Amino acid sequence: MSTRSHEQQIGDERLREATGRSRVEWYALLDEAGAREWDHTRIARWLGGEHDVDGWWAQGVTVGYEQSRGLREPGQRPDGTFEVSATKTIYGAVADIWPYLADDELRRDWLDVDWKLVGTTEPKTVRLVADDDSRVLLSLDPLAPGKDGRTKARVGAAHSRLPGADAVGETKKFWRDALAKLAALLNP
Repeated sequence: MSTRSHEQQIGDERLREATGRSRVEWYALLDEAGAREWDHTRIARWLGGEHDVDGWWAQGVTVGYEQSRGLREPGQRPDGTFEVSATKTIYGAVADIWPYLADDELRRDWLDVDWKLVGTTEPKTVRLVADDDSRVLLSLDPLAPGKDGRTKARVGAAHSRLPGADAVGETKKFWRDALAKLAALLNP
């Protein structure tokens, strides 16, 4: 399992609707401006400053450009490390789900690791440090009730500072499996 590229995540039609140009057009403009020699921040600022691209879309075009030019691999951060994320919608109230993220024993029931807790922002985020010194941010966001009226929330896991591309697929699978286990635990 690998991390999808920007092009696989965002269709060209959607990109054109949001920014006024296709991927090919943006990349040609960036090449012409000399962006292959720029860092991530400079590219994104140029898109926003010179072409009035919204910040979120400027980041996306920048990541896509870097990937297309071999300057960055999918899942790679500007500092050279790698990051993966996964989310799962779980039925239940935030107050009922939160303890499974924040409490060490309850978290072990579905995560099956004993990583160091370094901080919480109740009832939104839990920050952990894994054994390899990589970082994990667990997040909890309430969602609108489903059509059936049931309360639900999105649990997310962002695992950063992975040492290399070879860790991406395995870590992505780990989080998908762990979040599925949490959902099964809370929604039997």
